[in-house]
Amino acid sequence: RAREWAGAKPDEMLRPRTAEEAARKGIRYMAMLQCDDGHFAGDYGGPMFLLPGLVISAYVTGAPLGPRAPAMVTYLRNHQQVDGGWGTHIESPSTMFGTVLNYVALRLLGVPRQPPTH
Repeated sequence: RAREWAGAKPDEMLRPRTAEEAARKGIRYMAMLQCDDGHFAGDYGGPMFLLPGLVISAYVTGAPLGPRAPAMVTYLRNHQQVDGGWGTHIESPSTMFGTVLNYVALRLLGVPRQPPTH
């Protein structure tokens, strides 16, 4: 992202003299990394306790998840263990902590208590 940035780049050689200058330089740097839609891309896949935290926070604050919700359900379902639970990481066995967090997240995302049988 930083190489593609068309805006003003912070001078790497210039040392900030004040806290405000340091903050402004940091903001310019972070703006270079920010994607066009406003998010900061990164590969932090694996932990199964982050998405439930986002879902629960959105529920508590009333922030709509909008069209992202179905993708969240798919992600959680794709990483459900064969025993029906979730671990704290996609590669860990099911734990009570991981299962409760992800189950609550699914319920808040609108998944029924028991999925319909086909």
